[in-house]
Amino acid sequence: MSGTSMDGVDLAFCRFTECPTTEDAEKSHPNNWSYEILKATTLPFTKDWTEKLKSLDTQSAVLFARTDVEFGHYLGSSVRAFIQDTGMNPQFVASHGQTIFHQPENTFTTQIGDGETMASYLQVPLVTQFRNKDIALGGQGAPLVPFGERLLFPSGQLFLNLGGIANLTCGDRAFDVCVCNMALNWMAEKLSPELGYDPDGRHAASGHIIPTLLSSLEGIDWYQSPPPKSLGKEWFESIILPLLENEGGSWEDKLATYSEHIANRLVHALSIHASRSDQDSLLVSGGGVHNSHLVQLIQKKLKEAGNHLQVSTDPMLTDYKEAMIFAFLGLQTLLGRPNTLTSVTGAKQPCIGGSIHLPPSIQSFQLPLTPCHSRS
Repeated sequence: MSGTSMDGVDLAFCRFTECPTTEDAEKSHPNNWSYEILKATTLPFTKDWTEKLKSLDTQSAVLFARTDVEFGHYLGSSVRAFIQDTGMNPQFVASHGQTIFHQPENTFTTQIGDGETMASYLQVPLVTQFRNKDIALGGQGAPLVPFGERLLFPSGQLFLNLGGIANLTCGDRAFDVCVCNMALNWMAEKLSPELGYDPDGRHAASGHIIPTLLSSLEGIDWYQSPPPKSLGKEWFESIILPLLENEGGSWEDKLATYSEHIANRLVHALSIHASRSDQDSLLVSGGGVHNSHLVQLIQKKLKEAGNHLQVSTDPMLTDYKEAMIFAFLGLQTLLGRPNTLTSVTGAKQPCIGGSIHLPPSIQSFQLPLTPCHSRS
């Protein structure tokens, strides 16, 4: 998994077990799965890859096509090395790819990392391109992680992902809330090109709120539209960047203001879409969990709003929850089972999302795979 923050690739080796259920449980919860993350690591992008990916949306068609293949080589060789280094024996690989365009309103999304190129490095089937079919069916193509959250985690659990974009899952509804690390990292680089991000949110914590900027951010029309909805880099560049660039003040103050904005948006979304049950807990994951200033700000505003959600984190899920769930989505593809939620994406119908690529060593293949109780 490599996200909109464009800071690296998360690799996770996972085992999924389909647990038997009673007839009553089958009716209310048709699949009951458990998971284990056995090995995981993050490969930070080199400066060259980061610059190439961040500018790819403005490059020529020839350069785009070439980079798609080059990134397929990069991902394929990285996964092969991970498999060899860990000594693991996977049954399949699932790859989200790197999002370059996401415009569901224009009926397309694009994740690079050519699957056929990547498959040439593997000995097992590969699943890629999880979002396109949902968009073809009128959906947002995002978020897709809530499908895995529903089947892998306890009911009543709420989920917040603080990635390049912050998204929230509340029961049957899940949606992007606001741009998160994409904006914070951009401002950190403006403060100092060597930073790349704001460690622990220290620079944001040292700044002061700019009232005019906060007012402009809070007044963005998109926030008033109901789910299903999703965001992409294009929205950040056209809506958020001009506000940040045209406002006076230091970058520390802008970081402080935007962190306040993120917390405001998330608490507002929770107040509307989350139940008030004291039993509900909020599992927070994503790179933003390492921004202690932002997490503390969210907790403070939840308390001020009288929201009694129990905020929790998990060291492994913080960085690898999305990689783990895309592996789970790939498993559903290979089992021939739908892996999208129309209540989340707004598509006309659920679908089996994902394209299957076979490695050179496989001469024949049958879909679906024979179900078993445990898969790695």
